Amino acid sequence: MLKLGLRSVLAHRLRFVLCTIAVLLGIGFVSGAMVFSDTLAAALKKNFATATADLTVTPVSPITGTPNRPATLSIETADRIAAVPGVAATDAQLLVPDVEILGKDGQPIDTYSLATFGASWPHDDRTAPFKLVAGAAPWGTEQLTLDRNTADREGYELGQKVKVVTPARAVTATLTGLTTAGLSGTSAGAPLVGFDSASAQLLLLGEPGWTSIGVALQPGQNADTVSRAIQTRLGDTLKVRTAAQVEADGESALDDTFGGLTAALLLFAGLALFVGTFLIVNTFAMVVAQRGRELALLRAVGASRGQVTSTVLAEALVIGVIGSTLGLLLGVGVAAAIQLMYQRLDLAIPSAALQVSPATIIASYLLGVGITAAAAYPAAHRAGKLPPVVALRADTTLPERSLVVRVVLGGFLLLMAVLLLLISLSTNGLPGAILVGLATALVLLGLVMALPLISRYAVRGLMLPFGRRAPVVIGRRNAERNPRRTAATASALMISLALVSGLVVIAASAKASVDQGISDAIGTSELVVTGDRPFSTAVGDSMAKVQGVSAVHRVRRSAGEVDDQPVTVAGVSDGTLDGPVTVTTTTGSLDTLASGQVALPRNLANQLDLAVGKTFTLVTGTGKHQLTVGAVIAPNRQTDAVITDLATFTELGGGEIDATLYLEVADGTDLGTVRQAVLGAVKDYPTVAVRDQQAYAEAQRGPIDSILVIVGALLGFAVLIALLGIVNTLALGVVERTRELGLLRAIGMDRPQVRRMLQVEAVAIALFGALLGLLVGGFAGAAVQHVMVDDGLAVLDVPVLQLVGAAVVAAVFGVLAAIWPSRRAVRLDVLRAIATE
Repeated sequence: MLKLGLRSVLAHRLRFVLCTIAVLLGIGFVSGAMVFSDTLAAALKKNFATATADLTVTPVSPITGTPNRPATLSIETADRIAAVPGVAATDAQLLVPDVEILGKDGQPIDTYSLATFGASWPHDDRTAPFKLVAGAAPWGTEQLTLDRNTADREGYELGQKVKVVTPARAVTATLTGLTTAGLSGTSAGAPLVGFDSASAQLLLLGEPGWTSIGVALQPGQNADTVSRAIQTRLGDTLKVRTAAQVEADGESALDDTFGGLTAALLLFAGLALFVGTFLIVNTFAMVVAQRGRELALLRAVGASRGQVTSTVLAEALVIGVIGSTLGLLLGVGVAAAIQLMYQRLDLAIPSAALQVSPATIIASYLLGVGITAAAAYPAAHRAGKLPPVVALRADTTLPERSLVVRVVLGGFLLLMAVLLLLISLSTNGLPGAILVGLATALVLLGLVMALPLISRYAVRGLMLPFGRRAPVVIGRRNAERNPRRTAATASALMISLALVSGLVVIAASAKASVDQGISDAIGTSELVVTGDRPFSTAVGDSMAKVQGVSAVHRVRRSAGEVDDQPVTVAGVSDGTLDGPVTVTTTTGSLDTLASGQVALPRNLANQLDLAVGKTFTLVTGTGKHQLTVGAVIAPNRQTDAVITDLATFTELGGGEIDATLYLEVADGTDLGTVRQAVLGAVKDYPTVAVRDQQAYAEAQRGPIDSILVIVGALLGFAVLIALLGIVNTLALGVVERTRELGLLRAIGMDRPQVRRMLQVEAVAIALFGALLGLLVGGFAGAAVQHVMVDDGLAVLDVPVLQLVGAAVVAAVFGVLAAIWPSRRAVRLDVLRAIATE
């Protein structure tokens, strides 16, 4: 039976080519993601093999978020560790991210998503996190080193001046040495700036302290034993890691950095396989229907039901194997292309040969063959039920099962979706949005089940505006005659466009909410100053001296936790909330900030179950702090945090680095002139942006626009797969209706009319799926906005023109999908077509 299935695929290979393409695309992205991840992991293991100190001691942060000031250790801690039996040497080290290296053009260099680290110079080669490869070690604040990869890429040579921006200030120093990139931990492979120890503390922290202590062990000592001894002596406030553990943490950090590519590949893979499943289901359903007589003949010559079913499944197995093999090869090519891209960018990422692991191969074939076989099983099961007598009849049309069970199940799912949606609309915030997503999934599943019932009537209504000419009427009836087939083809497009249209509505609402939030929240501040990361207080000090700037208001941010929930802590300078940022107090008074109390936006207060007068525990990088709520304010994009004054913020462990500055301009001065003067005052900080309110709003919309680009790519990919489904349905329909087409040509239908008939059928299917998807997705997006009204989506914006455009594009794709099948149809020999059985 396997041989018979293979021969059947070879004999009718054009029928299955699109199924193979669908499997190929899905498996290509899956295997590409896995090969890339395995290759990066192998490179990292090679890079970390002997690079770290025997033990590394770091402070334990009481929160999972990243505070704006790193936790530090004292030199006394290093002395206590050195006294532990088995320790040969210790070296206090400082490693701080968020450093910027400026190129010779004065602009920050491109690090391709990697953080740039500033480090203190190591004192012991046994624990050094990087090595000197040329030149000499730096000394003083006017000397530094760079990793060789960065220096070569940017054209810096020993003795030249290099500008860097640290969290504390901007520095211009002489390049005295070249080093390797970071060899261990989170800095592995990243750009690196080195200073001597005293200068590093001054420039990177602004105060004494160390972020880690490297430990070298005496010969023959067991790392785990000494690690436990250090942990016992120092307690749980410090974390002791072996070289292997540092290696694993470094791999995890770089995996997080480049995991976006893997996630993107897997997202496209999931979409391809999901939408392709509908294509495979439809293909085997049509092929079994067309080969009813052939399959019944197998029964007549002695094949059992199981053997006939096995024959069809063998065909699916062959397609799955071929698609998975080609997909695996495509995936290796995708991973190689990504690796080549990083090499062309001269990125300091450790390289290794492409890793095609057994797990990748097994996963590719399991997914490809498994999904293909599962999608083909319903048709194979039906084929096994064919009675032998069908082989003796001229009409071999398979009897259709009743739609009652399917419609009842679909109706039940839709009813459950409505109930879940009603519950979600009374639930605010993220839980409500999750419920809306579940309700939408149930709606789509319910529609997939019920579509065969409504497709006939929906297609008839959609085609009414196209008139009643013969090609239109026949094309419409072709779409109506097999509602299961039409529904299955349209379902892929419906689900894809429902996902995309929902995201489009949410993104448009987010952009409108940003505009309104900035308009409502920013009051007397004519200029808003932000950076890619928090910046030195020297920036605000310089701006305050600019003529025409009447006031500089500071906002600082750090991470914290309340009841194990991550929150942002914001410190605001005096007067910031009295005009520069406009807030509406719901209860309490903002005057309580001066006495050490805090203000909460209403959505955060509801989430944490807090109100004015209540006390709660805020956990920051420096420990636990008891705070009292002094005011609750209306949700505000500028102050969506636990709000304190600057003095309290510093007591909570927040660093003295600014996140946002709000500048007020003196009356009678020209805004453009003042802005240019402000930019000139901070020319040493090129990543600090000075914008007016309109430009600031455009910058805030930037991330949303990036999301829309990704959504657009998904839309194009989904439409491509759905287009293949429509092409497949029409092409197999031409084979199925060969005799019918011959008779139509014989009684006078010309070739343009045949093309138009197939185009109408394609447009009917495309519009049916697209409109349903747009309606479901649009309502889902609106529902998400409703439940997130206090969480950043205050304004509902339904981009009607974009959604209408999507429907028009779907119709155009329907016309394009009919090109190849219609070409085959018009080239049929009329007499041979009429003689076809």
